[in-house]
Amino acid sequence: MPLLLAGLSSLAFGVADFVGGFVTRRAAAITVVWGGQVVGLAAVAAVAPAFSSGFAADPSLLWGAGAGAAGSLGLVVFYHALATTRISVAAPVAAVVGTALPVLFGVAIGERPAPIAWAGMLLAIPAVVSLSASRRDSGPVVRAAWLGAIAGAAFACFGILISRTGSDSGMWPLVAARVASVITLGVGALAWGRPVIAPRVHWPLITVSALLDIAGNVLFLVAVRRELLSLVAVIMSLYPATTLALARIVLGERLTGRQWVGVTLAAGAVVLIALG
Repeated sequence: MPLLLAGLSSLAFGVADFVGGFVTRRAAAITVVWGGQVVGLAAVAAVAPAFSSGFAADPSLLWGAGAGAAGSLGLVVFYHALATTRISVAAPVAAVVGTALPVLFGVAIGERPAPIAWAGMLLAIPAVVSLSASRRDSGPVVRAAWLGAIAGAAFACFGILISRTGSDSGMWPLVAARVASVITLGVGALAWGRPVIAPRVHWPLITVSALLDIAGNVLFLVAVRRELLSLVAVIMSLYPATTLALARIVLGERLTGRQWVGVTLAAGAVVLIALG
């Protein structure tokens, strides 16, 4: 069951990221993400009481707040990458980085992946190189890879921090995460002179993306409390498959031969880590 929840989390994140990236082609990334965090806060605050007997202030809320700050910044970078660079490069790189770091953290706290998982992490290295290397549009491709890596590191921080919350805290850490992200992004938008509230025309898609994102967060949190972080994080990181499929269908985005190799290697890396 935990791995099924992780898979559903992956699907929700994949669609949410595509929709969010699509909206960011028409509005500032920080504005889109801030709006999504507000919607997500309202949604998770409404359902949180159903997952616990009551609200309690404990360290789990601090872990959640830290996760929210990291995750929201990662989303801003990721949506910006999806809107301005190659989705087919940024998404897989973010997944590989976002997978490897939680696995390494899991090892550091005592989890022991099998040798096949280590083979997957080694395979991830040429995957990133292949995805970021291209003779055509090399500048945008390399930029997409770098932005994807930064976003992946931020997503890894979210997963690691939220996994430290106690199961008795229910969904309240996600409420704390959304509060922290709304504050962080609101201050950031004002400091950079960007609008905080998106135009009304963008709110339907922002809402769809936000609800899918918070659903993915809830599914991930339930899964990671029942299974190893190193395994759940890898299954969840399959989300680029959905994002790439939508990019191909909706936007007609194509890959070069070398980038197809990179996508294949990245998928193989994720599978090997999952099998471990």
